[in-house]
Formats: sequence, C-alpha cells, structure tokens
Amino acid sequence: MAPQHPAGCQCGDEDAHVLLDGTLNFLYQHVDRDQVVALNCDDPEHAKVVIRPWDQRNQDDEWLESDADEQLILHIPFTGSVKLRSILIKTGPAGYTPDKMLVFANQLLDFDEATSQDVTQSFDVAVTKEVVEYAVRPAKFPSVRSLTLFFPSNHGEDTTRVSFVGFKGEYSALTRDPIITVYEAQANPADHAKLPGLDTASHSRIG
Repeated sequence: MAPQHPAGCQCGDEDAHVLLDGTLNFLYQHVDRDQVVALNCDDPEHAKVVIRPWDQRNQDDEWLESDADEQLILHIPFTGSVKLRSILIKTGPAGYTPDKMLVFANQLLDFDEATSQDVTQSFDVAVTKEVVEYAVRPAKFPSVRSLTLFFPSNHGEDTTRVSFVGFKGEYSALTRDPIITVYEAQANPADHAKLPGLDTASHSRIG
C-alpha cells in the first residue's frame, strides 16, 4: 500500500512520509540527549526536551522555538552507530511549522555551513498537528554517529517551533577494544622469515 498522509496534511508530496508503525526500532534510548545542541533557539535547555520517549510524542507542553528569526538548527548525536530508516517530527502550529527539513549525516554545522554544504537528504514538511514519519534513503545513512537537522524557513510566522523529534533504525554499539601496534626502530632481517626461492642475490616481481 502506498504511504498515506495524516489528516490536514498540505505538503503535496506523495513519497515524503509514511504511516507510523509503532515503536519498532525506535532509537530514543540511543540518543546522547545531554549532547544535543540547538542553534538560534530561545532556550538552549529546550534542545533536548524535544527528544522524547515514544509515549510522550504528542505532548505539547514544551517545544523548541527559534529566536532571532525562523531558522533553526538541531544537532543530535547518538551513543553508537545507527543505520537510519526514518525521522519523526511534530511541529507547528500552522505558520510556525517549518516548510523544509534539511538533514546532514555526521556533520556539525552552523548556519553558513548548512546553506553551503551538500545536504544528505531534504524533505518538505507536512503542515499538520500530527507526528509525521519521514522515510530516509537507507543507502545515504548507513553508519550515522550524529545528525544535523536544518529548518531554513517556515510557513509565515517570525519563529519556528518543533515539539518532538524521534528516529528509527538499527543501532550498533561502538567497539572500544585497544589497538596494539609494535614498531621496529630498525628492521632486523634475521627476525623475518625468508620466502622460499628467494635469497640475497635474487629479486622477485609480482605481476
């Protein structure tokens, strides 16, 4: 079945988002919430407030709002490596809803960089009161350590609001085994086995 839009959606893009399918592969516990950063926000503490558990996704008591203008950047690090499948957001109301979401994988960007760097994937944001799930192209997000979400403009208000951000995908913990390397100050030929058929007077060429 083709993806369907939530009631009230005005985005006009039939491939922009998909129906929610519950908590399957929901990555809330793998977001490093203490390191979430927002740029041009009215309250820095609200950056991590929008990273909510699944059962709090529809709460409207707190939100992240831009400050000087409608542009907003949210940087979200993960505690490991993620194969990203989708991004979920709840925005608005109405004119406070961003009209686009530009997504950058594994890049910590400011506003100048976000407007000049190649975007990993971009989306038209649906004007709706519902949580919307935007399916990414998995080939573009195979090993994600962090995401930067850039909302460059909105639907008419002076500021932009986001009240929920979530992610779905496959999580892998990072391995931190030490790498031990032995260095030789000067190679000693006696310590290395000779290849059969080679001696000091002969040479071999592979090819």
